Amino acid sequence: MCALLFTLPLTQLPLSAQAAESNVESVKAPESHNRELKVGDKAPDQYKRDDEAVRDWKAKGLPAPEKESHWVKMANNYVLVQTTNGVVLAIQAAKH
Repeated sequence: MCALLFTLPLTQLPLSAQAAESNVESVKAPESHNRELKVGDKAPDQYKRDDEAVRDWKAKGLPAPEKESHWVKMANNYVLVQTTNGVVLAIQAAKH
């Protein structure tokens, strides 16, 4: 199985294998009536907007966002959201 995984093109890997590694299982988005969001779920539309993006992601110790994605602050976490469809790619706890 491992050998097969490495021979597949990146586009055929599951989203969880492509996404930045998460250190938090889920996050509650206040705008979604505290529904828990996990990697692969769709975040509320407002998080796709550029004005929600965390600009100083490097200073916050976050990895570079993937193409067509950005980090947003949601509750006490940073969430990597794909800007084209709102899918959650990763969740990182905010360091205090």
